[in-house]
Amino acid sequence: MTTLILTLSGEIAIKSERTRKRFEHLLLNNISKVLNIKSYKFEQGLILIETEDDFRKLEKVFGIAHFYKAERIEFDTLERLVEKSKEYFKEKVKGKKFAVRVKRVGRHNFTSLDVAKIIGSALYPYSKGVDLENPEIEVHVYIRDNEAYFYTEVFNGPRGYPVGSTGKTVVLFSGGIDSPTATWLMMKRGVLPIILNFKLGGELHKNMVINELRVLREWSGGHKLRAYFIDAMPILLQLSKVKEYLRVVMLKRIMYLTADKLAERVGALSITTGESLSQVSSQTMKNLYVTEYGINRPVFRPLIGFDKSDIIDLAKRIETYELSIKLPEYCTLAGKSTISADLKEVLEEEKKIQINLESLIENAEKVEV
Repeated sequence: MTTLILTLSGEIAIKSERTRKRFEHLLLNNISKVLNIKSYKFEQGLILIETEDDFRKLEKVFGIAHFYKAERIEFDTLERLVEKSKEYFKEKVKGKKFAVRVKRVGRHNFTSLDVAKIIGSALYPYSKGVDLENPEIEVHVYIRDNEAYFYTEVFNGPRGYPVGSTGKTVVLFSGGIDSPTATWLMMKRGVLPIILNFKLGGELHKNMVINELRVLREWSGGHKLRAYFIDAMPILLQLSKVKEYLRVVMLKRIMYLTADKLAERVGALSITTGESLSQVSSQTMKNLYVTEYGINRPVFRPLIGFDKSDIIDLAKRIETYELSIKLPEYCTLAGKSTISADLKEVLEEEKKIQINLESLIENAEKVEV
């Protein structure tokens, strides 16, 4: 059995007690979908868990700042606590400079500083000395009433909020480098993504997107990711009626309008895209204004200020990059595209298009990953 101590993301820890408890329970629920929890306790911004599963899975659970694999002991006197800490840590500090960090909860006849000094003195003969500023190893002791937890290694969580805690968003998900990265950033803020893909590349395109979603599923806190795949061919046929230089902007408008309809159906309060300002012609400020005109809910663009190199670095960290670069560039709209579409002209051209958005969604292929 492994004992774990989890520290909450800082943004959760500073919230009011009522709000914090809500986030704590949502986080615990997500953890329970990832690990088989044998027991748990909430304790002043910490969660204490016992499990037999691979605890490193917690590195991909949003809402966790840090976690530690700890040894739990019981004690009745300070002398007994020091004795047990020496037994546990003496081999770990051998030949190293160390520091003792103590946290304490409950009523005791000693302070945290007292404990740190006495344990430090007990371990000193086994070490190269004490270095509080730049130790080679940190000795952590967390005391809770008549229990203590010993640990040395700190594992980093991804911080953020538990997925599902802040609402749902419909993500326009092409499957390139940008859209999975934008999806991950929204998940980090506690959002459950509903995936909307227009199959410009047919079944191959769909299958590659599903592979990317399998990677993102590892970050979802156990939530299944629901995807809607729409046949893009009827849309492309309708776009042939539109002026050539407006077709890309018009395609994006249809995608936004479809996402808006889907959001209404699934109870999502926003739309998310992987757009970065002026990265391509459809993402100039003017074209983004025209594209989202008339949309009934906020459009989130987590990557709006990112350089492409920044996006690539994050995609590599998420582990979607190697999949994304295998996706062909499905550029089915030939010809030059304007970087400054006129709204009145676009709305006039839009009248030529006959597409039933409800029908598109109704006929979409639905997949859960």
